[in-house]
Amino acid sequence: MLNGLIRLVETLQGNPLSLPVFVATFLLFCAMGPISLFAVAGGVLFGFRWGLVINLATECLGATGPFWVARLVARKKIFWWLRKKGYGKTLRVLRKPNLGVLILLRLVGFPPFLMYNYLLGISRVKYRDFLWTTFVGIAPATFVMTYFSGTFWAILKEAGMDGFKRAMLNHLFPVLLGGMLLVVLLVAAGVAKRWVMGGREAS
Repeated sequence: MLNGLIRLVETLQGNPLSLPVFVATFLLFCAMGPISLFAVAGGVLFGFRWGLVINLATECLGATGPFWVARLVARKKIFWWLRKKGYGKTLRVLRKPNLGVLILLRLVGFPPFLMYNYLLGISRVKYRDFLWTTFVGIAPATFVMTYFSGTFWAILKEAGMDGFKRAMLNHLFPVLLGGMLLVVLLVAAGVAKRWVMGGREAS
C-alpha cells in the first residue's frame, strides 16, 4: 500500500484532477481498511488549510457509508447473532451508547476506523450524533497528520512504516492524551450532573 500511495501522490502533484482522484481513492479505502496515510497525503497534495478541510470532510463521508450499510442491511442479523451468542452487555452498550465514550474511542483509534463505523451502524446512536462525534474524535489526529504532513511524508519515503509509526507517537501522543483527558472530564461532569439531578428528584 505504501509504495502505491507514494506513486499516486507523486503522479497527482500539480495534476488538475488531483482533488477528485484523491477523494475517490480516499473514500474507497475508508470502506476497506486503514486510512491514516491518506491524511498525510492530503496535506502533501493540498497544503495544511485545504488539506485539513479535504481530509476531515472525506473521512466523515467515508465513515457514513459503512454506517448506513450496517444500519440498513445487517443490523437485525447482527443483533440476533449477538443475542444468540449471549453477548448481553454488548447489546446494552450498542443500544444506549454514551456520546463521550464514542468520542474517546475515536480519539484512541480503537476499534479501528472501519470496524467502528459498522458497529455504530448497528447501534441506536442517531446519525447526527454519529457524525459530530466522528468529526470531534478524528479532528485532533487529522490535524496533526495534516500539519506535519511534510515531515511524515519524508519519513515515510526514507524509513517506511516503522519510521512513520515512531514519528506518529512523538507528534500525536501529546495531542491525543490531552484530548482524552478532556473527554474523560466532560463525561465525568455529565455523570456527576445526572447523579446530582437524580438526588434532587428523589428528595
